[in-house]
Amino acid sequence: MKRIIYLLAAVIGLCITSSCGKDFFDQVLLEGNWGLIRYEMVTSVNGVVEEDIVTPLDPFNPKTQMDTQLAIRNISGNQYEFSEYIWDNFSASWKLSIKNVYIVRNDVLFMVQSGREMEYGHFSISASTLTIETIDIHEDLLPSGAIQTSTVSKSTYRRLSEFL
Repeated sequence: MKRIIYLLAAVIGLCITSSCGKDFFDQVLLEGNWGLIRYEMVTSVNGVVEEDIVTPLDPFNPKTQMDTQLAIRNISGNQYEFSEYIWDNFSASWKLSIKNVYIVRNDVLFMVQSGREMEYGHFSISASTLTIETIDIHEDLLPSGAIQTSTVSKSTYRRLSEFL
């Protein structure tokens, strides 16, 4: 009888763990302090790459406003507050740049604007690295024809043991 109970408990535990899956663990890992270590941006016009930028950064040795830190806190359920801090050379300190609330579903971040959820970007996470990728596409109609501009940005952050 004990074996049956242990077996049943193991099956229930397996079911609970698999139903939580990657989403639950990604959300748990998302909270914390993160320092930007790499920024990549590719801009294309009508499918032709116009600009390709790769910028390595060091949150422990900030030098420009590109140096960024994120403090991510769970508000409730799948809602998270992202507080972005940028390096201010004049005061030689981190300054709050912007705070946004995002809804996390699977690997997608949604921003709430005017009561509507709008997809902001995708993220991947490990114990020490967070990568957020966004895609922005604009179409303009000009007398010479339509122009489509797309920008793909990829920000890679390293988990910080504390906020710097």
